[in-house]
Amino acid sequence: MRFWHKILLSVLPLFIITLDVSVIMVMKKSWQLNIDSETQRASSDQLLIANNIYENLNSIQARGNPLTPILLASVAQSYGDYYHKQGIYLQLWDSDGMIYPPQNEKFTAQSPGNGSETEALDARSIQLSTPLPAPYQHLRLVYQREISELFAKQQELNRFFVMINLIAGPVLLLLLYLLIRQLSKPLKLLSETSKTIAEGDYTKRVELHSKDEFGELALNFNRMAEAVEQRVTELSDMAEEKQRMVDNLAHELRTPLTSMQGFAEFLTTANIGQEEQQTAGDYILSETLRLKNLAFKLLDLSVLRHQPLTLRQVDIPELFQTVQHTEHPKLVSADIRLLVQHKIATVWGDADLLASFLVNLIENAIHASKRGSEIYMLAYELKGEAVLEIRDTGAGLSAEQAKRVFEPFYRGDQARSREYGGAGLGLSLCRQIAEAHQARLTLDSDLGKGTCVRIFLQLHNNCPPTL
Repeated sequence: MRFWHKILLSVLPLFIITLDVSVIMVMKKSWQLNIDSETQRASSDQLLIANNIYENLNSIQARGNPLTPILLASVAQSYGDYYHKQGIYLQLWDSDGMIYPPQNEKFTAQSPGNGSETEALDARSIQLSTPLPAPYQHLRLVYQREISELFAKQQELNRFFVMINLIAGPVLLLLLYLLIRQLSKPLKLLSETSKTIAEGDYTKRVELHSKDEFGELALNFNRMAEAVEQRVTELSDMAEEKQRMVDNLAHELRTPLTSMQGFAEFLTTANIGQEEQQTAGDYILSETLRLKNLAFKLLDLSVLRHQPLTLRQVDIPELFQTVQHTEHPKLVSADIRLLVQHKIATVWGDADLLASFLVNLIENAIHASKRGSEIYMLAYELKGEAVLEIRDTGAGLSAEQAKRVFEPFYRGDQARSREYGGAGLGLSLCRQIAEAHQARLTLDSDLGKGTCVRIFLQLHNNCPPTL
């Protein structure tokens, strides 16, 4: 059973029962008020008739006439005939029995007994009994009034209530159905959206702009969907990157291993001279060194992903001197000058990682530069940040190459990278080092003009000591 079915089946009977009970109570109260009003009116009429009879009896006695039963019946009859036209019936009793009306006339009243005043209500009339004022208290006037019309109106009202109830029930059912369907529409929308997301479409959102609880639920649902979509996208990108890395690694390993296997078989099976042996051994050694370099770069990447980084104050002149010393042989071999300039003394960071960062960039610049050219290693302050910059005037990169240059195993120039034993991990490692320092990394390159790579670090005086 759906939620709106439950609401409809719960609210409709409750609403109808509450409405019917309320109307019945109102009708009952109205009936009671009408009966009380008729009773009060009957009491007033009875008191008026009793006073008139009392006045007539006083007048008769004042003329010296005795109050015989015939005379009393005549006085009561004069009032009885007058009020009979109004649906009012009178009786006059004394201690010996009923004086008026004659015994052969039909009258529904019973004997009033000896009480001072009685009141009775049968199916269609009001009956009141009271003694006349002294000295005629031995006489009792019985008053009976027909209220059939009141009963008829009440029955008509009851029939009208039943008819309205039969009409209002279906109308109320229809209105509640439309109202509940409208109110529960956001739930249906949420259900359909969640079903769509569960089927894999994480871009789906709930289009609901109300300011009630459903609106808040839709807003929170959309936030959750955005978080799920972002997380799924990240996981998908990570899985794709891992798969690409595995594919590239397999490709990188297959070529040198195949060559090494071929040269090893050549050395063990062929009758070759000293020069061929030297050539084969040099090739096996170079490929071994390239595999070792690949393994070390992969190890560095793994360490950066899993080991927390502790920042310390790094002395820029000492850092640059270390990098110069490390790269000096390669710079001399390539006939390239390294120009160093620093306008800041210290930054917060990890000295070893920053040195590795600069070494990788300088080696890439060496491979991209011509003999006799220059590479710049700079440190300066820019808008409150410390900038370490490596700039060359080498081959440069195209826009497409610049977008992918930080991807693992990506090579801008395949032939040159293999010539120098590169695996395409240097700039990827630089990106990991920048992320470990929570620093911005930028690359600007023009094809044929050179490349400039900058890392934006915090200065020593406004950076926390640890990350």
